Amino acid sequence: MSALFILLVFAVFAVMMYRRWVPALVAVPAMAIVMSLVAGVPALKLGTIVTNGAVQLAPVYVAVVFGAILGRVTIETGIARTIVDLAAEYGGERPFPLALIFCAIVALLFTSLSGLGGIIMVGSIVLPIMMTAGVPRTIAATLFLMAFALGFIFNIANWTFYTKYFGVAQGQLIHYAIVLAIVDAIALVVYAAVSFRRERWYAAWAVPAERDERRRVSPVALVTPVLPLVLYYALHVDATPAFLIAALYGVVVTRPSEAVSRMVSSAIRGVEDVAPAVLLFMGIGMLLVATQQPQFASALAPLVAGSWLRNPIAYVALFGLASPLVLYRGPLNPFGVGIAIFTAMLAAHVLPPVVVVAAIMAVVQVQNVCDPTNTANVWIANFTGVPIATITRRTLGYQTAVAVAATLAVVLAAPALFGEHPFAAIASAARADEMLPGFFAPAGASDRVAVDDDGTPLARAAADEVASALAVGAWRPLRVHDDPNAADCAQKRYAAYVYVSATTFTLSEGTDLDVGLRLQDCGGWIVAEWHDHRVVPAPPAQRDARDLAVQGVDRLRGWALTQPQRSANLFERGAAVSAADKPSYFYAFFKTPDGNLRAYVRAGGPAYVAGLRSGDVIETIDGAAWWQYGTYPSEQKPYDGKPHSLGVQRGTQSLEIRLGAPFTA
Repeated sequence: MSALFILLVFAVFAVMMYRRWVPALVAVPAMAIVMSLVAGVPALKLGTIVTNGAVQLAPVYVAVVFGAILGRVTIETGIARTIVDLAAEYGGERPFPLALIFCAIVALLFTSLSGLGGIIMVGSIVLPIMMTAGVPRTIAATLFLMAFALGFIFNIANWTFYTKYFGVAQGQLIHYAIVLAIVDAIALVVYAAVSFRRERWYAAWAVPAERDERRRVSPVALVTPVLPLVLYYALHVDATPAFLIAALYGVVVTRPSEAVSRMVSSAIRGVEDVAPAVLLFMGIGMLLVATQQPQFASALAPLVAGSWLRNPIAYVALFGLASPLVLYRGPLNPFGVGIAIFTAMLAAHVLPPVVVVAAIMAVVQVQNVCDPTNTANVWIANFTGVPIATITRRTLGYQTAVAVAATLAVVLAAPALFGEHPFAAIASAARADEMLPGFFAPAGASDRVAVDDDGTPLARAAADEVASALAVGAWRPLRVHDDPNAADCAQKRYAAYVYVSATTFTLSEGTDLDVGLRLQDCGGWIVAEWHDHRVVPAPPAQRDARDLAVQGVDRLRGWALTQPQRSANLFERGAAVSAADKPSYFYAFFKTPDGNLRAYVRAGGPAYVAGLRSGDVIETIDGAAWWQYGTYPSEQKPYDGKPHSLGVQRGTQSLEIRLGAPFTA
């Protein structure tokens, strides 16, 4: 019921934004507060939501600010004007090719520019030239927005939001981004061709536009807009310093004598340009913090519960065909209430984070071009004199087709794009074996239980007794000396492994004998452990160890009775998993006495398949040194279900491990 009230609150605020009664800058944070109260968040928590939410997306809006500074440098030094003039010269008096050339320039510029300031700066130059050269104003306005959306696919300030909040690495998205850009470019060209054909009666000649040769800059300055891309994608420099380096380069190679003054003025005006965006990101941050409250997550859980979102048809239908729900800050808008839905999906682990981000990138193609509540759409409509509803009506079909094609690409090619099988939950059981071929034990190992010992005489006697006791029933024990964690389960002779240890402690009244049984799966993942002890006269006899071993077997059988599903999966297939388990990568971190953070990895599990091995020394998590997070937060990372990237040291080798999809029972 809470979920319905939350959606009702959204609908109220959506209507207020649609009717322009309340701007998004006010509506989004207000929505966070009201939704929190409706979800049952205590009123005392509201201050935390506001305070923590305002800085939640600080890395994102800092990147946006520095991107705006670069945008101001690009405009004020004449770099953007030179690029546009060159495009106009090569386009000549042919409106159609000229429009496509300008679309390419706009797309290139908005890989690094962002915010309404960037739209105004570029649009003020490009749109008059396009309309003067014979491009109808409706086509000019719509093509400009489509080109902006195309370039924004690679905007590194936007990618900061994806990587910081959703925990995905940039390398996981690049192949999908390229596919999305190709689809978007095809839609743009098709739209342009169809639109020009419909309006071929329009003037086909161009009115000469004025050229200001004095504002031309040297060719070396023209790389300024693309420099952040090279730094970010090729050299893996963070977005903020990439923007700053490019801005410094731009002012130095154009007018070095005015470099300081231009940087200062660009910084001031850049902050002014994106101030509304920064305030909106603060509001979104409040919404993010609100959705992270347990009451909010519980309320929204029914919307994403179950496996329906893992159905490829549902994925395409929701994020492709229904992508217009992103309009008016709708339920699929990641910069509106949609962030609550995506956060709930992330928390529920219904899809891998990278696939959730792929869905966001698909629907954003509709939002960036068609949403009448975008400040960019409002400015362009006013500047060109085209009704804003006309822009939405002319472009919605094309951009929805882009979203459908993008989601189809995810469904059909996710393994190639992301190294993920996100829709495996609806596939056959054999498909899970194909994804993790060494996760389960072979059929011949069913009900085989390996019994090992620590090598001491008492442990050997206890292990022999364990093997004898387990033989009574369906299990088939075998005595081994093996390390189940040394290799995956593909060739294992057993499905479960029991390690028997014996420890003695000298006491004044005798010797305390402890016999332990540690139950592990075929890949060495610890399932449970039991210890029984008694004080006996010194020295302990083997019969004492055997008696304690029988007690341990009784404990093991008791566990099997209380955990029927896990027990059946363990002894039949080699993994103690349950349908109620959250998606897992089957690895853990622990700090060793030498001060290092090391990994323990289940052989054959997703982390093992990605390349992580037990004993690897962890250096970085998602690009940051683990100690920057702290020991305990670092040790919790393996359990959050996110595909982290890990820098590890293995002997003399330094390796980069990128996790793929988790195992889902």
